[in-house]
Amino acid sequence: MADLIKDLYSPHFFDVLTDALVDVLDGFDKNSFLTAIYDNQWDERAFKQRVHHISTVILPYLSSDFKQSVSQLLSLIERVQITGVAKTLKYPDLCFVFIPDYIEHNGLNDFDASVAAFEKITPFTSCEFAVRPFIIKYEARMLEKMFAWAMSPNEHVRRLASEGSRSRLPWGMAIPALKDNPLPLFPILELLKNDTSLYVRKSVANNLNDISKDNPQVVIDIAYQWKGQSAHTDWILKHACRTLLKAGNQEVMRLFGFETTE
Repeated sequence: MADLIKDLYSPHFFDVLTDALVDVLDGFDKNSFLTAIYDNQWDERAFKQRVHHISTVILPYLSSDFKQSVSQLLSLIERVQITGVAKTLKYPDLCFVFIPDYIEHNGLNDFDASVAAFEKITPFTSCEFAVRPFIIKYEARMLEKMFAWAMSPNEHVRRLASEGSRSRLPWGMAIPALKDNPLPLFPILELLKNDTSLYVRKSVANNLNDISKDNPQVVIDIAYQWKGQSAHTDWILKHACRTLLKAGNQEVMRLFGFETTE
């Protein structure tokens, strides 16, 4: 039987987590924390439900001052990295996604502290889900920040600019304004279309593929502009247009040299 993703939250994970919390939080009570984690609904919770449950359980152990609580969580990440215990976990980037979840649900009214935290956290555990309520609430400010992230020297931060702004991110909330009008995304995608990192370029392709589901002509127009610019843009377009190709869009099929029925 294949392992379930929710079972990444194993007893070993909680040993790693609580040992680190003992080191960074004064008076942290490991036993009471674990009792609250393993409540009578734990077994039935799916992965994302477990993520949010952990971020909820940890709340009373953190400072009531949001900025200070973020500092504590950054100290937690630093502790896990310094001790090397994250390497003993399977997919630690997924395991610790409860940290951006905490910020998503507790920091929405503190734009500056939350966004600064996302930039620091995302190289350790992706913030692509957590940034989405911020785009919905602060669209212009958030896209301006993501444009700046697209120029970061860190590939994880650059990827967050594209992945976090996907209009239809799987497992994430949709962003209705960007489904209706994706044009504000293109300054970001233009910066990333020739990124040196395949990790980033895959995200650009997926972002465009999302756009194609609601605004196919927008992606077709971009395909005409980008095609032949570089090997990177040609690769991105092939993956970005996969939904249109699968649907048999005649214009896209001609663009990629396939025979059409017309």
